[in-house]
Formats: sequence, C-alpha cells, structure tokens
Amino acid sequence: MARAPTETGFPGSHDVNHDVIHDVKPGSDRSRGVFNNRPYPFRLILLEGAILLPASFFLLVPELSPLATTAALLGLGLVWLVSLFFARPPSTPFDTALLLWGLALIVGVLVTADPLETLPKATGLILGLAVWRFAVLSVRARRDVGWAVGVLILLGTGFTLVGVFGLQELPKIPALASLNPFRAPNLPGMNALTVHPNQLAGLICFFLPVLLSLLISPTPKRGSVRRLGLLALVLWTTAVLILTQSRGGWIGAAAGLLALLVFWAILPPPTRFRRVLRGLVALIVGLLLATVLWIGPADLRDLWLNPPEETVVGTLRTLNYRKELWPWALTAVADFPLTGVGLGAFREVVFRLYPVALAADQDIGHAHNIFLQVALDAGLPGLAAYLAALFVAAAAGWRVARHDAGLRAAALGLLSGLLALHVFGLADALAPGSKPGVVFWLGLGILAAMNRKEVLGDA
Repeated sequence: MARAPTETGFPGSHDVNHDVIHDVKPGSDRSRGVFNNRPYPFRLILLEGAILLPASFFLLVPELSPLATTAALLGLGLVWLVSLFFARPPSTPFDTALLLWGLALIVGVLVTADPLETLPKATGLILGLAVWRFAVLSVRARRDVGWAVGVLILLGTGFTLVGVFGLQELPKIPALASLNPFRAPNLPGMNALTVHPNQLAGLICFFLPVLLSLLISPTPKRGSVRRLGLLALVLWTTAVLILTQSRGGWIGAAAGLLALLVFWAILPPPTRFRRVLRGLVALIVGLLLATVLWIGPADLRDLWLNPPEETVVGTLRTLNYRKELWPWALTAVADFPLTGVGLGAFREVVFRLYPVALAADQDIGHAHNIFLQVALDAGLPGLAAYLAALFVAAAAGWRVARHDAGLRAAALGLLSGLLALHVFGLADALAPGSKPGVVFWLGLGILAAMNRKEVLGDA
C-alpha cells in the first residue's frame, strides 16, 4: 500500500504523491525524446560551477575590471562550447521561450547607440542565464532542490546585507530615514555593489514570499530550529523592505503575501490548516474592499489625478513623474517595435529623441514599468518571449505544487514571488540585467529543475 504524501514544507523532502507521479525508465518509449538517455556529466557541472563562481562578481560589476570581465565571458563561452561535444543539457519547458529571449537580447545589444549603458545590462543578463542553466544542470535529484533554494536564500540575504548601506539615498519618509541605523562605509568597490533602494525592494518582493512559504508550511517538530532561522530572516527582510521607503515594494510584497495565502488555501486536501488560511484570506479581502469603499472612487480618482505632496507615507508626487514618463516610453516602443531602443539605453534615448518634461541631467534609470522596459530593451518580440517565460514558470510551479507535497512550499513561494515582483513592476522595475536580477533567474532555474520527472519522481 502506497504511503500517503505529507507536507513537510522543506524542498529537500522525499514525500511525493505517487498517484500522480510515475517512474519513467531511462531509454523507454515514454522518456525517449524528452530526456537524454545519457546523464549530463557531473565533471562538466563541477567545471562550469568552478568558472561561474568567480565570473559572477565581474559580470555583476563589469566596470571594475574590463579585462577580468572579458576573461569571465570567454571562460563561460568556452565551457558551454566544450559541453556540446559531450552531452545535451536536459530539456525544460522554458527552452523555446528563453531561446527567443536570448535572440531578442542580441538584437537589443546590436542596435544600441549607448554601449556604456548596455554593457552592464548585457553582462548581468548573461550571468542570469548562466545561473539559470547551472541550476537546471546541477539540480538532478530531490535533495538538490533544498541546496538550490538555500543558495537563493543566501543570495537574497546577501543583497539585503549589502543593500542596506544605500538606503539613505531617497529620504521620502523622514521618520523612516531617521530610524535607519545604516551608513554607507567608505570601502573600495562598495558603491559598485550597492543597489538603488527601489531595486532592493523589488528583490525583496521576489525573495520574501519564498521565506514566508517555507515558514508557514506544515513542518515536523524536528524542523523547529530551521523554522526559527526562517523567522529571523523574514523579520530582517521585512525590516529592510520598510527602510527602503519603496511604496511600490510594500504593495508588491503585500500582493505576494496575499497570493501565497490564497495558493496554500485552495490546494487539496481540505485540512484544518487550509480552512484557517481560507478564513484569513476572506478577512483580508473583506478589509481591502471595505477600505476601497470607505475611501471612495472619487477620492481615489483625485489621488491619481492630483497626487498630494504630504501623506503618512511621504509625498505621492512621484506619480506625476511616472505619468510623464510612461507616454514617451509607449511612443518609443511604437517607434522601435521590433528591436527596442537598445538594451539599457532608454535612459539616454528618451532625452535624445523626445521632448520629455524632465530635467536633462536627471537619471531616470528605466521606464518604471517592467513590461514597458522589456519592450524598450528587446522589442515586442522580446516582450513576447519574456511573457512566455513567465507563463511557463507559473504553469511549472503550479504543477509541482499540486503534485508534490515535499516541493510545495518552495514552488508556491516562487510563484508568489513572481506575482509580487510584477505587481511591483507595474510602477517600477527590476530592470533586465540589474544586479539583483540574478536571484530572479535562479528562481526560474529552480522551477525548471523541479518540474523534471527525474526530480519529481526521485522519492
């Protein structure tokens, strides 16, 4: 009699729903054409990891040493070329979308008129795709998922530890700025590693739901120490998110938390844990609706049309900045629909080609909308490929969450993080190629690896 699956909430658990997942024998008719009969050589994985680890630093900050960055790119290219002669990488549902994404990015690099703006974005995206590939190659069994999720947590935490030193840049809310105990140290290279507070908030939107999902999932008593560690990370990450003063980050994180509760609540079977979550979701939704009705549609419309200078969460006049920028971003997409304006080049192109009513020396960074920014960087074909990758990620994550209790917490956390990141991205952007974006690509790689039958079926 098959053992009933349990929900441990830990990605390395060996519990699996055997009523859904069946073994696929290597070389059988069912596996032929889907997976290589010969596994990818472990020595090649080690070699690629040994090159990727030191290369990551110089691809994140290519301006520190152009020579080292070139060597990093050559090293990765060489190991990828050599690997073609030994084995084909495992197939994933992301392959077609990411192939089209890569081609669109090549076009975005070739058409740019601002190579100095394009270079760091291009190396950041190459690193992101390299991290995605390495996750797919190295996660070959269920126990490997736990290690991959652990690396994602370490990376996300590392960015928050470094990022706190850049939180003084935009004191939008004086009370929070005065509470911030962190000051940027005068260390060589520190400025190159810190990120804008809004980018840090975007990263946390993606990273925090993973921590929360692992924390709230049903766990055995032996997981109490791990639960305490997760709780400490959740509190730290939430505190950093508050100190970023990013209102878009707060909204995105709240949307991710609500989505996480909904995902956990609607999955079968109807346990007491899920009944409690359903009640909590109903309460939150009711409070949100009551708040909207209390404010009223007229006041919300006036808030959008005439943002106030002073509120409890600081000035909302930044909405006017976005309302000025978005129409010109749409105009640029319409002018360059197939190629975009060049990877990372919109910050210069918008002043060069359009009469935008902003100071000429103002650094806009990006279009403050992730979908507009992707279209500006890689054209509408690139946007289509990006949306396809998100759709595949959502389908793959949901499939794992429904069919595998042991991987459920990680899958739902990543799904909620994707939703939170793109809610944040409606009025801001973790722009393609930005430094924290490597965590996003690692998350997609983990989803791709978890969806393989070798991982799901390794009970």
